[in-house]
Amino acid sequence: MKHIAFVLFLLWNASVCTQGHLLSQPDLELFHIQAQEQLISNQNDSLYVQRVMRLAKASEMRNYMDENVDACENFYELSCGNWPKIHPANDAHPRETNYEQLLVKAYRHKQQRLLERPANLKTDDSGVFKVKQFYASCLHYRQTPDVLYAQQLSEIIAEFGRMPALALPGQEWPADDFDWLETVALIKRKYGLNIILLLQMIDDKIYVGQPHRFLPEPNQQGRELVNQITKQLEQHLNLAEDVAKETAMEIAELEQKLANAMVDRPVGLLAILRTANELDAAYSTEVNLTNYLELVLERPVDSNETFYEHVPSYLSHVLPILTETPTKALANYIFHQLVMHFNYDFQSSSAVKQCLASIREHFPDLLDYMVYQHYGDAATLEDIESVWQQIKRSFSEILESKNSDWLAVLTRRQLLEQLNATRLVINGQANVNFSEKYQMLQFKDQDYLFNLRSILSHDRFENKPTNQLSSPTYDSRSNAVLLPVALIQPNILWSRYYPRALLYGSFGSLLAQPLAHSLNDHSGWDTTSQAEYEKRKDCFKYQYGRLRLDGQYLAENEMQAQNMADNVAVHVAYLAYKSYLQQLAKSAIGTESLPTLNGTPQQLFFFSYGQLWCSDANEQFLDKQSLLNTRTPNPLRLLGSLANFADFANNFKCPKETRMNPSQKCHLY
Repeated sequence: MKHIAFVLFLLWNASVCTQGHLLSQPDLELFHIQAQEQLISNQNDSLYVQRVMRLAKASEMRNYMDENVDACENFYELSCGNWPKIHPANDAHPRETNYEQLLVKAYRHKQQRLLERPANLKTDDSGVFKVKQFYASCLHYRQTPDVLYAQQLSEIIAEFGRMPALALPGQEWPADDFDWLETVALIKRKYGLNIILLLQMIDDKIYVGQPHRFLPEPNQQGRELVNQITKQLEQHLNLAEDVAKETAMEIAELEQKLANAMVDRPVGLLAILRTANELDAAYSTEVNLTNYLELVLERPVDSNETFYEHVPSYLSHVLPILTETPTKALANYIFHQLVMHFNYDFQSSSAVKQCLASIREHFPDLLDYMVYQHYGDAATLEDIESVWQQIKRSFSEILESKNSDWLAVLTRRQLLEQLNATRLVINGQANVNFSEKYQMLQFKDQDYLFNLRSILSHDRFENKPTNQLSSPTYDSRSNAVLLPVALIQPNILWSRYYPRALLYGSFGSLLAQPLAHSLNDHSGWDTTSQAEYEKRKDCFKYQYGRLRLDGQYLAENEMQAQNMADNVAVHVAYLAYKSYLQQLAKSAIGTESLPTLNGTPQQLFFFSYGQLWCSDANEQFLDKQSLLNTRTPNPLRLLGSLANFADFANNFKCPKETRMNPSQKCHLY
């Protein structure tokens, strides 16, 4: 009962707060409230608990809304007008705030709670036991004396040679014995770290070339970057201040030169297929890439074996830089890069934050598995599958309707077959045997650095995701929509206690978006359908080019796939929700509402959809976004998709030629 009382207090506090913003109070962050809601929801399924949960959700939604705004004039401001007051963007970080961030924050909090449960070999999967062991060792490592830490880092360096900066006074560093290519190859072979060169295996292909691009932050260039590296060398390797500063200046200079030679390109995109002979011929005067490949792969490389060169321009720019760089400076750079992968910040204000970041870097799939096992109960998975099937049925109905008559019969049939074949896969790693995967991995209870070396060696050729998925995506290789585990969290976007309007408005439209993207392959389309598609795309291009944010028009953009997917998604999700309402008994229609939120079930659907796009951004971020011209800002994604949707205008009784009900509407299907 104390948890119920806590949420009731929050609701009362929201009602009497002069500003009316429950979440504007620093100590009442969203995931804290949701944690309490989760405790409540685990108590029982009584109507009383259901009402408390609905009150909490209604208060959250109303706090984001500016109810003085007319839905027909600016539905974004009505849905999200108070968002910037509750989650303001900052000049530094975060430069943008949005609902996705809240989802990720709540998800990470759940990961932390699961990691902090005592490790138990009797009840934990052995993989789960080891990740908890790794986490505990990281927390404990904060007590390690500086001298011992520096000694351990020196031992790691000694595995691959000698770092010039660590040479004792009067001691000569053997420059003639240092081979930078051999050194980075051996580091890659032992720990999987890509220093100066990348070697990555994807499926049955081997890529070699530019490592992942790094760019120092604006406040970490020049003097700031030198000071940062100097402090690292002093703290981690016990270098004298003058030696540390001189070394840091050399490292920073080379790092900036390497960064300038890099381009931001995913591995595999525009890579060039070359034989080992061709790679050697291209760079034979400066490096022997065959030798590098053989050292890393620990096997002979045939001269006709093929590899993919990632970013071909990289080596041609970088190799002259390395040739001109003094050998000592190059060696110090490589060993500093090595040491930074074993960095432990003893000055960090939060050991927990640092250790969680390390866990997410090295065990992202196992963390997803832990959350999936805890929250992926049968009822939740059944709910998800039910919505997915209804979304697919509604999409099929749209494709088979008269509105899609512009598609030729064979092209329409192709789209329907593609749609029906697309699967939904929850990224919960349920098919991975983590006990088997980490069977040979050995950890020590209180030795984080030993454990970190162990996991790097164990996974040296494994490709781990660099960004955690927080929204569904379409994977063309498996013809599946991949659903992140973050979206199965209870009591955020949806819950068994909330009206289904929230489930379809948020979760349903998120599922429909990648499903719309799954139909983007037009290779089998007939010429007439393709020509009509281009006309419809031009309509979106013109329309979105007339949308304004803060008085500025969007630039016309040839890339309209995302905007069209938004329009299709809300249409599909709404049709799916209408089907649900039609099957619902009249006596149960009352369940499709939230206390203190007036409106019809259909209007509640649109509010749920609208608040997916709540965001705030500082001016610099908006200016950069407009220059890059990469995507439509969130407010305009919402306004554009609903202004094209007649059912929205009908439900809110918007007069013709109001902003949300223009006479000129764009449609795809």
